[in-house]
Amino acid sequence: MRKSKIIVGITSQYPLGMHVDLQQQIYDLVHPFGAEKILLDATDIPKWKSDIDLEKESVREPTASKVTKYLSEKNKKRSEIISLLFQEIRLASKSPIEARSTAGHRLRIATDAYKGLQNENMNDATGHISGLLIDLEKTDAAADLATIGMAPLVQMLRTINSEFITLRDERLKSEASIGVTKGSVLRTRNDETANEVFRHIEAAYLSTTSDDDRKAIGELIDRINKALQYTKTSYRRSLAQKKASADRKKKPKDPKAPKQPKEPKKKRKESDPDIRLPENGPKKPGGEGEGKKPDDGKKPTPGSPGGGTGGGAGSGGGPEIHLPEE
Repeated sequence: MRKSKIIVGITSQYPLGMHVDLQQQIYDLVHPFGAEKILLDATDIPKWKSDIDLEKESVREPTASKVTKYLSEKNKKRSEIISLLFQEIRLASKSPIEARSTAGHRLRIATDAYKGLQNENMNDATGHISGLLIDLEKTDAAADLATIGMAPLVQMLRTINSEFITLRDERLKSEASIGVTKGSVLRTRNDETANEVFRHIEAAYLSTTSDDDRKAIGELIDRINKALQYTKTSYRRSLAQKKASADRKKKPKDPKAPKQPKEPKKKRKESDPDIRLPENGPKKPGGEGEGKKPDDGKKPTPGSPGGGTGGGAGSGGGPEIHLPEE
């Protein structure tokens, strides 16, 4: 039994640029073979090449999108310059300097026909700006612009309008070359074609009666498989790099060192001046502090302060004692 050789197949999972590059690599390997040797019709390979070229053109779709963004930025800048130019011309027409006001009045006559120009859409504004620039290039207007010092601003408008027109034409060319067929449609179509070509090559390897042709077709199958494997490896590597990059961005920063705890407040001592000590115990009735000390047992002598004979009022000492009469 003759042993078969298989081509692993192709998928559309790769980014558009990588995908079309793989298609081109496979085409470059296949097209040197005569169509009849790999069981294809004479028109199959040229048709495949035409679709690969269309897919290459579709890679320019993102470029067209970027050009649209740049066009918007240029248009915004044009509008700003026009607004400033019209404002300066009005101010010049009101100047107390006669030469300046005269120039401003003449320029207002030329520019009043373009009122609201800065607010028009991009397509309408482009033609009207071209007309305004033609009017301002006339001899009298150019001299008046020099008088009020606005010639450099008009030159800026002329430059940015030219840049806008160039970008617009570039976008039109890009969109025209892409046509109505989108990159995703072309990618699927080319994958289907490539897989059909692979099946015909595998069948040709089995059906050929020439050993030389079988050897050449077998080597072709090996080369195609290597190209497919190389692209697959590159794709996986790019995914791994993107994932690693995303993980690095998500990785939290090293935690900050914890703050040192504050030293506990020093306990206040009773001797601290800002602490009031309570007064000594409660006062006893009839005296301060701890009260009077007890008598030491001595009796007062007669005639001494507080003493007495036991008689009259005002005598001190112990209580009076009355003896009964006989």
